[in-house]
Amino acid sequence: MKRAGGIRGADQAAEADQRAAALIIAGGRGTRFWPESRAGRPKPLFALDGRTSLLSDTIARLRPPLAADRIFVLASADQRAPFRKALRGLLPADNLIVEPEGRGTAVAIAYGVATIARRRGADTAVVVTPADHYVTPAADFRATIAEALGLARAHDAIVVVGVTPTSAETGYGYQQVGPAVGAGFKVARFVEKPAPAAARRMVKSGRYLWNAGIFVMRAGVLAAELRRHAPALAAAMERFGAIGARELPRYYRGLKFDSFDRELAEKSRNVLGVRARFNWFDVGSWQGLWAALRPAGGANVLSGNVIALGANGVLARGGRRLMVLLGVDDLAVVDTGDAILIARLSASQEIRRVTEELARRGLNRYL
Repeated sequence: MKRAGGIRGADQAAEADQRAAALIIAGGRGTRFWPESRAGRPKPLFALDGRTSLLSDTIARLRPPLAADRIFVLASADQRAPFRKALRGLLPADNLIVEPEGRGTAVAIAYGVATIARRRGADTAVVVTPADHYVTPAADFRATIAEALGLARAHDAIVVVGVTPTSAETGYGYQQVGPAVGAGFKVARFVEKPAPAAARRMVKSGRYLWNAGIFVMRAGVLAAELRRHAPALAAAMERFGAIGARELPRYYRGLKFDSFDRELAEKSRNVLGVRARFNWFDVGSWQGLWAALRPAGGANVLSGNVIALGANGVLARGGRRLMVLLGVDDLAVVDTGDAILIARLSASQEIRRVTEELARRGLNRYL
């Protein structure tokens, strides 16, 4: 899903706070991208174009204005090896922050920001962004982040990025646009995954934006807001640096918190927003990828050794052998050499059923 905006220019992006850092949340198994996404190749390492990964694209659009040593990636311990390999040559090795296990976005952000604050100081403004979104063009993303950094600094606030909706999506969170504040606005309220009728009303009103899951705030502001609204998580954030490596997994396992939106963003009165100037897609399925990559006026997204004749609404990713699609519609076809997926494109949200069935049958080599 996307929202197009004009480029404000490289000058604005270059003004981004040089003391800032970025925390890239690299969670998600990506089961809906089977067979390309596997246990050893999680969703952030998925390649849209067969060359670069979602994660490497996320890093690239943060540079500039941020130097490589100010960009951190957070992943869970069971995925340490593939991420360490993927980040080689892109970021310093110790900029991979490893959680003992995934405990949700509230804990992930608190742990990641606490780690950055210990290295860079509590005054560091941190751009928190998912690793698995498709964003273009990079210059517009940088301009938006520059505005968010300026707003976060000027008002000691948590700043969220909102995307102008193009449809009444019920799987997204929304934010209501309140009074103008500097280059942004006060967020009046958040609405999480509304019912279809409510989503249609909100989009029609023009007063709601999709929540892109991108947050900007100083580490000290995050700690202060957690003390007000989630004191137990604030206490954990303070303890992270003092807990030894052996004790951390057991302590971490006991942390039970909801998402960052629910634990903090929806409760705090200190949340501002900026409008995204970039095109944004939450690429969550093969159909989402088709929507993101489909050329203007085109119906098919093809890559690899593929020929499509009389096909419509098809996403096909071929391998070494030739794939020919004749007179078919609404299909996702993916060939990885050891597995082939053939599914209705419109049903690609259900592909996680495939991984569940593979696990049930003990076919773990395909997971």
